[in-house]
Amino acid sequence: MRKIILFLFLSFLVNPEFVLAQKLQKRHHIVNQVLMEIKKDNDFKNAGFGFLAIDSQSGEIISEFNQDMALSPASNQKLITTATILELYGPDYRFETRLFYTGQLDTITHILHGNIIIKGGGDPSLGSKYFDETKDKQFLGQWVEAIQNLHIDSIAGAIIADASIYSKDIVPMTWTWSNMGNYFGAGANGLSIYDNYYTINFKTDSLIGHKAEITATVPDIPFLVFDNEVIGDTVYGDNTNILGAPYSNMRYLRGELPLAQANFGVKGSLPDPAYFAAFELDRTLKSAGIKIENNPSCLSLPEKEGQQMKEEQTAISSTFSPPLSEIINQTYLHSVNLFAEHFLDHCGIKLIGSAETEDDAEAIIAFWKEKGMDVQGMSQNDGSGLSRNDAVTPKQMVFLLNYMKKNSPYFDIYYNSLPLAGESGTLKGLLKGSFAEGNLRAKSGTIDRVKAYSGYVKSKSSREIIFSMIVNNFSCTSGEARAKLERLMKALSDLQK
Repeated sequence: MRKIILFLFLSFLVNPEFVLAQKLQKRHHIVNQVLMEIKKDNDFKNAGFGFLAIDSQSGEIISEFNQDMALSPASNQKLITTATILELYGPDYRFETRLFYTGQLDTITHILHGNIIIKGGGDPSLGSKYFDETKDKQFLGQWVEAIQNLHIDSIAGAIIADASIYSKDIVPMTWTWSNMGNYFGAGANGLSIYDNYYTINFKTDSLIGHKAEITATVPDIPFLVFDNEVIGDTVYGDNTNILGAPYSNMRYLRGELPLAQANFGVKGSLPDPAYFAAFELDRTLKSAGIKIENNPSCLSLPEKEGQQMKEEQTAISSTFSPPLSEIINQTYLHSVNLFAEHFLDHCGIKLIGSAETEDDAEAIIAFWKEKGMDVQGMSQNDGSGLSRNDAVTPKQMVFLLNYMKKNSPYFDIYYNSLPLAGESGTLKGLLKGSFAEGNLRAKSGTIDRVKAYSGYVKSKSSREIIFSMIVNNFSCTSGEARAKLERLMKALSDLQK
């Protein structure tokens, strides 16, 4: 009996989980020292804070605190969305936007007795400023040239946008009213254009409280209606909000701008990107001398116009996006919410055959559960992390990053897309002069009272460390919270053990 008890006791001692726990308790290293200081910091007294760092080679826990606490990740959510679309489609995938015509083309009179159809393929980069091959409206010139090559002088129909590849509900249901009218609140559309935003140019005088004057919108959007209450004040930057719902041309402008500005730009989200794509092609064709009988339209407008889409369609041309790998790179570099929302919907098409935000999010969670992730406590409501209803644990984030490193054939693309500490993207100003500079890649996350960093770092002892740190509802400023987490990232890079 004593031998059996001794055997069980020794078995317990050599159990990997028990040994790991013992190592963790005995490690009085720099990371745990900084972690202890942060845990005791009065600014985090009422906050939800979770942290996990592991050695990617051995799986050993370097340090942890509340690793199973579900927290709002802000833009760390993009790590999940981009990993999923990369796994599903591969880095070389290109989104396609197609141009068709319906009806009959009279080659004698050069009249098209039908419509021009812009069929969206979910491309988030059409006309985007982030890529050399998409900016400066190059696609419009290509479309006009393709139509002119058919010798069409007149269209006895309309330009119709077809965005039906994605749901009509372009903004996730859990986004707030204060977000969706601003440029960072632009939702995914089956036919997006110009990063789904426009710029309002304001002029302010030198007197506090005087209303700012709207001088232009870029691009020109004549059908927008503004209720403008923006004033000049002693502020140093943009302190405004653009309020407005999808598909509504009414926009409410509130807040303050700096005094004595001749041309201060404020960016807002397009209310109906697909319609504006049709409007832009209509306007460009007319400028090229092509007559168009009816007004531009899209499938989100009256059903009778949608019925025309049942007609046989003849292909005119196709426009392709940059490779997915390049779009992911820009998503991380500039933390582009729009791109991540497109990724979410496109994952839904592959996983469940439809693009409905809520269903797509559930499908992504199921995808990672199948990969072995413990998804308890996880909640995904969008692709970008703008929703305050999103929740993820540091442990889930570390699982994701570890999976990509160990199992994904696309890890190098995933890893090299992440901002580099001290050098690029949202990490450009962080960890300057430390060992982490040039050795840490991570995604930052920031919304009101949320700060997060998750990624990879190489330590002074040559450990390859995967980490995630998320804090919600801190009592200090966002910048102060960033500085505290920056110390923790620096400690990971300075680890000598």
